[in-house]
Amino acid sequence: MRVSGQDRPLGHLPLAEGEVLTVAYTHSIDGLPIEEDLLVEDGRLVVDATRLHQFGAGMGQIPGEGTGRADGQWWVVDGLDRDIGTEMVLRVGSAEVDHRLRVPGAEVELSPCLAGEPVTVEPARISVLRSWLGSIPRPEC
Repeated sequence: MRVSGQDRPLGHLPLAEGEVLTVAYTHSIDGLPIEEDLLVEDGRLVVDATRLHQFGAGMGQIPGEGTGRADGQWWVVDGLDRDIGTEMVLRVGSAEVDHRLRVPGAEVELSPCLAGEPVTVEPARISVLRSWLGSIPRPEC
């Protein structure tokens, strides 16, 4: 996944086919954690699931979309299959919102240095050789 700031590339996060990119943050009104899982399908980002602690302002299950279920302290709505296109532009929230991007084995905190800025996340293929050589910068904040 290529991660870019408003006027500069920030780096790449490794994401193999079938793996999940999670956008994690704290709801700005009710202060509870939310996680949204995205998959890459045919070069497009697709929201697969949302996890939340309780329904809050603008959050919850939309009738006819996905399947809701309890999972410990989380309410999970999965099977959303919501295509959001070839890129996701995220306006990074304040330190209290604590926006993070997570892939298997890595997490990048965005809020400490990018609060208020747009960040673009998009699928990008990287050559195996370049990956092995370690020449792919990881986003850092």
